Amino acid sequence: MSLSRTLFVSLAVVLLGCSGSSGDSGKEESPEDEFGVASISDAGTQDAGIPDAGPADAGDSLAGLTRIAAAEYQLFYLVDGRVLGIGSNRAGQLGVGHSNPYNQVPPVDIALPQGLLFKDVAGGGFQSLALDVQGRVWTFGQNLYGQRGDGTTNDYPNRATTPNNGQPYLILQDSTGATFDNVVAVRSALLFNMALKADGSVWVWGMSGTAIGNTLGIAGDGNQAPRNITRPTRVPLPQGVRITAFTTNDNTIFALDDTGKAWAWGGGSAAENLGTGNYAGYAQPNPLTIPVKVKELAAGGSRWAVALDENGSLWGWGIQGTFLGIGSPTGGWIPKATPVQLSFPEFGSRKIVHVSACGHATHVILDDGSLWGWGDSAMGEVGNGVMLNFATYHTPYSWDWSNYQMMVFRPVQIAPGVTFKALHNTAQSFYGYATATDGTIYSWGRNKTGVLGNGVRPTGDVAGRPDSWNVATATPVPAHLLTTGTDAPSL
Repeated sequence: MSLSRTLFVSLAVVLLGCSGSSGDSGKEESPEDEFGVASISDAGTQDAGIPDAGPADAGDSLAGLTRIAAAEYQLFYLVDGRVLGIGSNRAGQLGVGHSNPYNQVPPVDIALPQGLLFKDVAGGGFQSLALDVQGRVWTFGQNLYGQRGDGTTNDYPNRATTPNNGQPYLILQDSTGATFDNVVAVRSALLFNMALKADGSVWVWGMSGTAIGNTLGIAGDGNQAPRNITRPTRVPLPQGVRITAFTTNDNTIFALDDTGKAWAWGGGSAAENLGTGNYAGYAQPNPLTIPVKVKELAAGGSRWAVALDENGSLWGWGIQGTFLGIGSPTGGWIPKATPVQLSFPEFGSRKIVHVSACGHATHVILDDGSLWGWGDSAMGEVGNGVMLNFATYHTPYSWDWSNYQMMVFRPVQIAPGVTFKALHNTAQSFYGYATATDGTIYSWGRNKTGVLGNGVRPTGDVAGRPDSWNVATATPVPAHLLTTGTDAPSL
């Protein structure tokens, strides 16, 4: 997920007349109550299909903020029903009405109809989507593989004229021709999108192939042939299974049903990353063998995934088990084909209450509010002040995204002395966000496009030294309250 991932964008857009959002639209009665989504709570899970900002105390900086949605190059804040975007618009994925490539700092309203309120938002690789309070899905950004959901793979990047990728499109129908509505949550992977409906059904669209990574089988219908899914398609789950939360890494989908059972599908030949042990059945949903009820799921990059059970213990699996905190890669990557219970003596008797993962690291909040992390911190992804110094790493700069370059194999505490209540990370991001109990928002890691919400506006697309914009230590930031940006040229 670097510049080597650069996707050559080209796309056709179907529009429903959009204009800039009104900043004073005001929040009406809770849209979450109307559509059955859980009201805002301490759940704070990175990507589990519920609002994740944690409860807003009167007068704190979270007032009105219900979600922080991290993506690789862009990030969104959902505030009082408005969607604010920050970061890269290189494929139109900010939804600001055009697809001219630039880095947007501070955050701005995306180009959605005036007065329309939203209840969820998500970003992946070069595409994003937003969910309005009527249960309808709007998409913007790349459509090279059908991510737009308009029945085409037409793509219009790098342009201000109509049509272009940056003009939000309302998905009118699913793959059967039926109206696509009653959606309660949306999520986005590297090259495909997902939606969860009120009836517990999961829908997908985008790339099911091997153009970048291997996303074969994401439709869960047994079809293992490469294809672009250009309209939302329902995943055929076993009878009686009702999904309540879902997440994804680059290529595989993980879901949690109303009984606390975890499911997985997709990922092609990702083998251990699926976690079911049933490699041949990757194109159909299969349950994971975890003997207790699962509370939260988190998927990291394309290497590993973890599940938090109701007792506060963590289970993990993946092709690179070293990312699970089970030791150094001596003698191999320690692959785990099915979930194993993880042990963290560093936590003492404390229980884990929340978990999240990004492209290179895992983070947890314990029952005392302490924040811990581990993983590869080459770009500061762990948040404990550790990262590579690219000024001295190769001459000229030529980082190859290989593994274990700055690995933190065991949990370390992040921002000691601060108590936290929520995490906001996804497998597509190489940075982290967390909310403290006093409402302060912290961020850390890769800031290539200005996504950390600290006011830094990177100029130029490629840094001569990538860490010139990165922040290795978890640091308080204005985030959605940021009103100015400072240009920061590459070093």
